[in-house]
Amino acid sequence: MVSLLCNPLATADQLGSSPSQVDGIPVDLETSLRWAGSELIQGAGILLRLHLLTFHRPQKTVATAIVLFQRFYLLSSMRSCAIIDACHAAIFLSSKLTEHPAKPRDIINVTTYLLNIPSPLPISPALVAGQGSIPPKEYYVTEQEYYTKRACLLNVETEILKACGFQTHISLPYTLCINYIQSLSVLSAEVVKRSFGYLTDALLSPSLLYLTHQPNSLAVAAVYIGARECEVKLPAAWWDVFDCEREELGFLVVCMKGVKEFVENERKLWRGRKPSVPWELEDLEVYLERRRALDSEAEV
Repeated sequence: MVSLLCNPLATADQLGSSPSQVDGIPVDLETSLRWAGSELIQGAGILLRLHLLTFHRPQKTVATAIVLFQRFYLLSSMRSCAIIDACHAAIFLSSKLTEHPAKPRDIINVTTYLLNIPSPLPISPALVAGQGSIPPKEYYVTEQEYYTKRACLLNVETEILKACGFQTHISLPYTLCINYIQSLSVLSAEVVKRSFGYLTDALLSPSLLYLTHQPNSLAVAAVYIGARECEVKLPAAWWDVFDCEREELGFLVVCMKGVKEFVENERKLWRGRKPSVPWELEDLEVYLERRRALDSEAEV
């Protein structure tokens, strides 16, 4: 029963030298691509209404998809599978695991729309002053394109399952967060809202918090920040009761509060940039070649 509340965590070797880094992808680019994929999954989940679940299971499908996506690229190289295909497959697999199935056509249509139409999403094209409405043909997916993308989706879904050893169990910290807040007798809408907000932010952390820490520790850190921001006093050393060490709590608090700055930096780096995020394998190879050329010129 205890195992249902735990997740398999990444090892130090996996974090120190990922398949993508071994394959020649710089660390900063790997981090950016992981962030971009997580943002796309989050945005697609909202448009697909996969985040509108019960109060006790907020956005379970979206969070599960992001964790699956991050796990996959901890075990496979980004040069072996396109980021966009991995996003499609992660959403599709997650929707089945959480019993909120989404059709491949809907997933593909939504991601195509987000990547071609200006929106608040950081990875969407920037809105140009004086620009008129975007013609539908820019985000229309033809039947041939759809069947090609669907085939890739199904193939990558299989690759994700194989890479993870068919271990698809993911325990999320949202329910634990509610339980901890109730146990501490500080239940209020504002504390819950802020705590859930930090748990959702942690999905985008470059430190891969959901792959390196158990759900109980994530929940404790979110409650700690939420209570402090709401000026709610908690008992001394209360985190010990929930099996979280003070050092781990401090690390998680710093990482969670640093996500905002990280996302802002990534937004500035990629918003409106040409070329944009290399979603396809061909685009990634072109980007890497261009970067190598620029590095060579800089050395000269």
